[in-house]
This record gives sequence, C-alpha cells and structure tokens, in this order.
Amino acid sequence: LVALGPHPQLDIWEKAVAVAAALPGVKLVQMAPPTQAPPDGVINLAVALQAQSGDALKVEKVRRDDDVAAYFHTGGTTGAPKLVAHTHRNQLVAAFGGAVLLDYRETDVLTCGLPLFHVAGTIVCGLSVFMAGGNLLMLTPGGLRNPAVITNFWKLVEVHRATILGGVPTALGALLNVPLDADISSARLSLVGASSTPRAVAEQFQALTNTTLHEILGMTETGGLIAIAPSAAKPVLSSVGYRLPYTQVAIRKFNADGSLGAECGPNEIGVLTISGPTVTPGYRSGEAKAHRDGYLDSGDLAYADTEGRLYIAGRAKDLIIRSGHNIDPLMIEDVFQRHPAVEMAAAVGQPDRYAGELPVCYVSLRPGAQASVEELRSFAEGAIAERPAWPKQIYIVDKIPVTGVGKIFKPDLRADAAKRLVDQIVDETFGAASAAVTATPGGKRGMLVEVTLPADMAWKRDQIEKALEGYVFEARVN
Repeated sequence: LVALGPHPQLDIWEKAVAVAAALPGVKLVQMAPPTQAPPDGVINLAVALQAQSGDALKVEKVRRDDDVAAYFHTGGTTGAPKLVAHTHRNQLVAAFGGAVLLDYRETDVLTCGLPLFHVAGTIVCGLSVFMAGGNLLMLTPGGLRNPAVITNFWKLVEVHRATILGGVPTALGALLNVPLDADISSARLSLVGASSTPRAVAEQFQALTNTTLHEILGMTETGGLIAIAPSAAKPVLSSVGYRLPYTQVAIRKFNADGSLGAECGPNEIGVLTISGPTVTPGYRSGEAKAHRDGYLDSGDLAYADTEGRLYIAGRAKDLIIRSGHNIDPLMIEDVFQRHPAVEMAAAVGQPDRYAGELPVCYVSLRPGAQASVEELRSFAEGAIAERPAWPKQIYIVDKIPVTGVGKIFKPDLRADAAKRLVDQIVDETFGAASAAVTATPGGKRGMLVEVTLPADMAWKRDQIEKALEGYVFEARVN
C-alpha cells in the first residue's frame, strides 16, 4: 500500500497504518523525503527508488493486456460509488488516445491539478504524458483544491515554464479571481474536464491566458477517456470534441419503456453509449454490471453535429422535468455564470405537486462581490430563452457543494431544495416552525423527506402527511 507520509493537514498516513493493521501481510510504502526515516517494516519510496537502476524498469512478472491493472472508485455524483476494474489494455489505449489527440511532447510541462486517485489525474494527466516523455508539475497533494496553489498558480506556471494548463471547471473559475501577475507565455494550450464547463468560464479563461481551452470527456468505466477536443484544431466551445482512436460511440434514442433504441441523427439528443478496448470488463463482484447489450450506458445526454463533434447536454439524472418539459440545467447555469458577481451556479429541480419539478438555481458569489436575488433574476430571465427554464427560486449561498475533485455535487442541492420547500409548507401552512425537517437522497422515490414534530404538535401529523402527498419524494412524518 503506497501512501503519502505524515502530513500536517491530511490524515492519509494514519488511515494507511490502520488499513495495514487490519490486513496482515500488506506492505506499507511511504511517500516521504529520503531523509525521513520510516517506521520499522515500512519502505521509504524515495530511498527504494535510489537503489534501482535508472536506465530500465525491472519487472519480475509480466502482465497481460487483459489482466486487471487497477481498481478505481467512481465519483459517485449520481449514485453510490463503485469499484471499477481497469485492465492494462483499458489504460494503455486510453492513454495513447489522450497523448495523440492532445499532441503531448517531450518538451511539455503539464500542471497536474487533479488528485491521482481521480482517473483523469492518472490517465490523461499521467500515463498520456509519460508516453510522450513529457513532464508533470505536481501541485502539492491537494492539487487545485489547495488554496495556496490557486493563489500562487500563475507564478508556478512562470517559474516552471508550464506549457499545458489544466483543471476542472470550478478550479478554472477560482483562478479567474486571482490577478495574473506572472509571465505565462510558455503556455501553449489549456485543458478542462471532469464536468461540463460553463461557456462564460471558458471564454474568460481563454482570454486571460491567451490559450485555447480543450474539453475532455471521460468516465472511470472507459479508462478515463472517451473524447477530446484535439489540440490541432480550434476548439468549439461547449463541445468535448471527437471520440478517442479505437473507441466507438453511439447516441441512442430513449424508448417508451425506458430502454435504449436506435442511433440518433445529427443534432438529435439521446444517451451516449461507448464500446471498444477502453471499456471496463466490469465492477467488483456483487455490484451492478457495467455493460448493456454490448455497450456502456454513460448516463450522459449528448448529441453529435454533422462533423462528428460530440456535445454533452447534461446528465440524464440531472435533467429537470417540468410538466413533461425537459430542461437542461446547463442552459440556466451558463447564463448565471455570465453575471460578473457570480462565481458558481448550479441548477436543480425542486419538487412541485403540479409540475413534478420546478427549476431553482443555487449561486455563490465572487469574493467581495454583491448581487441581490432580484438583480440575478432580472439578469437571468432576460437571457434564458425558454420561459419554463426560468428559475422559480434563486438561492444565494456561501458555498456550493463539490466532490473531492471539484465536481458540483447535485444530490445535496436537490435534497436542500426539497428541505426548503417542506420547511415552508410546514411553517407557513401549519405554524410548525419548530418541526425538524431533513431531506436525503434515497428512499423508494429517490428522495426521502422526514418531518419530526415536537410533542405538542403531534396532532398535526395527519394534516402534514396529507399536505406532502403528491410530491416526487417519499415523506415520513414522525
């Protein structure tokens, strides 16, 4: 088990020691300076590397293409995380595609802001670069989640003459708040991936850095990569580019029974499916299968233009469905991101008895910026073409929840939207302001809402249960 050694802010090493204690026979390898003596029985990685030959790798056992190389945790942004098997073939074909489409070179220095437990940090920011003989600039163990790295990013680019800048959309948005006080003329292109990039963020980042921003689409289940906007062509904003070499993609129509059917035509939205040598052989035993009729269902809504470029229209589970009208949250989020005071925006569906869901938007503001709900509402309604997509509510919050790699975590926001609704119903309709309301993803209908009444209001239980009937969540009143 290879793990970062003792660290003042992180408890990774302590966790590794606990795991080793629970699994006799596990050998601990500590990533620490060579001058730091490891505990008894622990290998110091830096010292062990110095004892090896520098001109060739010594491999005791040769692995085969279809041998499992690694298990990766999925991000779990739309469901329970799973352990995904990667074969050597999965990783090498994906890494080759990344190196080719991005034209990595020996002279490149890539700012690796993604953690190495994330599949993109390992493949397109790792193996792909190594295949080309390039260099990685590791931005501390925390990467672009480290506030000090964000603050000093432009200086780091200047000092190390970085040629490729990269990060997730939330990290790029944070960098836009940092004054550009360095010479970054060494940068030849920028990369972004892990989630959809708001158009306003992409435009501002390109203008600030004088680079083109190339989107990457990947999944843990596809060796980390599916498509890339190649560096040899001017990127089309909002497009994730073209499929990887040797990878097949098909956008399939929804059937009435929920199954996937024939392929869609150009510019027709459907579900993105993938097949080919990058697709995982499956999850660990006992978990759901990855394949469906010979292909992988990505869960992404997508379309392709007449030239074969791919566009992501949102996660199937992120769609806001208002009275049968499908609303892409990106349509709402892109507009809010254009407001000069907005740092981040996330649109979700709030339960509604009549429409099923109504769009609401969570907004966090840039440091020092101010904007009222009414100002944001006026700005958004003037720019969102579809009136049904106008947010019913705008919630200004200090921080929008994100995963460990910076993806917006919408299950928490959907739960918060449901809680706000039920709080209002219980308080305004029944005068039960002291009732405790919780909302959590799960339950028989995807969302479980529980209302706990104080003892002196127990007699209102039946009334509140009646008031919560007909919503798209499971309700319990205690």
